[in-house]
Amino acid sequence: MKTRQDALKLLHEWVVSESLRRHCYAVARAMEGYARKNRLSDEEIDKWYISGLLHDMDYERYSSLENHPFEGVKVLREQGYSEEIIEAIMGHGNHTGVKRETAMAKTLFAVDELCGLIVALSKVRPDGFNGMTSESVERVLKKKEFAKNINRDDIEQGICELGVKREEHFETVIEALRKL
Repeated sequence: MKTRQDALKLLHEWVVSESLRRHCYAVARAMEGYARKNRLSDEEIDKWYISGLLHDMDYERYSSLENHPFEGVKVLREQGYSEEIIEAIMGHGNHTGVKRETAMAKTLFAVDELCGLIVALSKVRPDGFNGMTSESVERVLKKKEFAKNINRDDIEQGICELGVKREEHFETVIEALRKL
C-alpha cells in the first residue's frame, strides 16, 4: 500500500503552486476528519487522506475538463495506488461521468469545494478558523460575490449525496481544517 509520504512526494512532483498545494492539504485533512468520524481503521484513514491529497495532482499540467483528473489517474494506476482511491478521484468532478458509489468518493466530492470556501472564509476572519461555525459558512454561501469561483451547486449536491445534515457537514470540515 502507498503511504502518505509516497503521496506527498508525488504531489510535490506534480504541483508547484503553493495555493493548489494548500487546497490539496485542506481536502486531505477534511477527508481524514471524515474517516476518523466514521471510525475507520488507520489503513482506511490513510487511503481517505491520500485521495484528498492527490485529487487535483494533475490540475496544473492538465486543467481542461477533457484531461483532469484523467491524466493524473493514469500515473496513480502506474504507481500502484488502490482502485478505491482512483475511483474517488475520478468521481470528484461531475464532468468525468464516474458515479460516486463509495463513502470515500461521496465524501471527496462533498468536501472539495467546501474546503475552498471555508479556507477563503478563514482568510477574512480575524481569528481564522477559531470561532468559525456552520452559521458563518451559511452566511458566506449566500454571498455570491464571496469566493465566487466556488461551485455552490457542487456543495449542495455533495451534502445531498453524502446524506448528512448541513450543519454537521460544515462543522466536520471546519474542525478538520483547524488542524492545518
